Amino acid sequence: MKRIGLIGGISWESTASYYALLNQMTSREYGAWKQPALLIDSMDFSEIVAYQQMGDWATLGGMLADSATRLASAGATVLAIAANTMHKNFDDVANAVSIPVVDIRDALVTEITALGASSMSLLATKYVLDDDFYSSYLEKLGVKVVKPNDDQADVLQSMIFDELTQGIVTDASRAAFVKIAEDCRNRGGDVVGLCCTEFGLLVPEGSAPWPVVDSTVAHVKALLVQ
Repeated sequence: MKRIGLIGGISWESTASYYALLNQMTSREYGAWKQPALLIDSMDFSEIVAYQQMGDWATLGGMLADSATRLASAGATVLAIAANTMHKNFDDVANAVSIPVVDIRDALVTEITALGASSMSLLATKYVLDDDFYSSYLEKLGVKVVKPNDDQADVLQSMIFDELTQGIVTDASRAAFVKIAEDCRNRGGDVVGLCCTEFGLLVPEGSAPWPVVDSTVAHVKALLVQ
């Protein structure tokens, strides 16, 4: 039987979304009371944030690899890193275990392609926006990426760490998010990519005024078809 292992707690709000979506989608597909077999290794997000701020991605890679090993040892048959930013350490995780690790970036491309689109507005943390581990991966798979400017990236970073990862959702942030998304769309990013796993708290896929792919939803779909 498939048993999904989640490297979670990055943040707990996004992990809660993963848990809810995995169960909701399974019930919709297979009927009432049907639920997936899950294992969650919930990390201390304060430690993750501290090492991110120091730029110590090597230590973070080791922490995620240890989490992956724990999950595989506990019986997981497929793994996922339940966070976009920490896919910077995807190879550390994949190399630590012999079971499949589902990449959120692949899941995102699948959903964008299904919409018939070939460009995306990348809304994410500054760690994702300032690096190319995410955007170059998507572009190699044929998806053009449009990023927010530096000031907009700072707004998104504050929104994520000062609010969303602490369970705070405000109308002001929602309005700012929509304005940034519309600017990116005007510059050619047709589909808005919610590439922070907490952004679905602000703009759910079904309520957005433009085409949206929520990376968390896409990742869950990919996990369930493994």
